[in-house]
Amino acid sequence: MASTNETTPERQTLDIPFDLDDARKGAVSVSVQPNTNPEHYGCHLIFPDKPKDAFAGFPVCEATVRSTGAKGYASIYGWVQMVRSSSSPLTESDKWEMDTAPVNSDSNTPFCWFGPEPSLFDCPMREGEREYEWVCHSFLTYLPDCVISKDVRPVLGFEWGFETKDGEIMLKELRELEAGDWDEKLPMLREKHSGWMFRNPVTK
Repeated sequence: MASTNETTPERQTLDIPFDLDDARKGAVSVSVQPNTNPEHYGCHLIFPDKPKDAFAGFPVCEATVRSTGAKGYASIYGWVQMVRSSSSPLTESDKWEMDTAPVNSDSNTPFCWFGPEPSLFDCPMREGEREYEWVCHSFLTYLPDCVISKDVRPVLGFEWGFETKDGEIMLKELRELEAGDWDEKLPMLREKHSGWMFRNPVTK
């Protein structure tokens, strides 16, 4: 199964199929586009003190899971996100960091979204940065026993982000990630989330 993508000046899309077994199969549809209506996306609710146009031009990322296998517990997945950012062009010295919702900051969960066919939504911004680079790796993951063990395994992933040059915001290319992109995050995941297991894609 091959992924398909489409890019226009207004919107990037990526469709990634997956087939783990008879129960867990389907596809993820991803879209990334400039934020032209911050109020529509509720940005003013999480940052009420910022001007409503502070988010304008930054990326809006949405990903939906369509399960074509079994439903219910078999359709439960979790989104795990890591970001790298810098006020200058990114280098190897810029480390990946977990990107979870602030409400989960003390819970030791690696997931930013979790549940049956969970949707991913993110709308980052960096106010006042004229030179900045921000890259996100978003991974769809699953637990073999659905909600019992803390045993996280990857399904697929994609990269997206933005950079500002002389104050101009440019969206990065939306692309599918490879197995090695997950593997390189394993030491960080295991360090940040004690009590959890993080496997590579070939683990049975």
